[in-house]
Amino acid sequence: PGLAGDHDCVLSTSSVPGVTHDCLRGPAARYVWDLGDRDRSRWVVPFGACGVPGDVHHHDQTPAWLAGDLLPVTTDWERLTEERDDH
Repeated sequence: PGLAGDHDCVLSTSSVPGVTHDCLRGPAARYVWDLGDRDRSRWVVPFGACGVPGDVHHHDQTPAWLAGDLLPVTTDWERLTEERDDH
């Protein structure tokens, strides 16, 4: 995917100009914690919440990460659901 951003912004990525357009580094994750109201906390990672290729959550956050968007953090046990780990 196309990436933008310089070293001083939230979309910071870098390549080797004149050699490759492939990015060699970028932010691994972005977190914003609201300690007064956890429901307002946000996060995003470049791929998804699961590191297992083929898992439904392996690349589910890529579009938000590319856009510089953040997604809600759910910490309320009443709203969380357990997923089986078959890997």
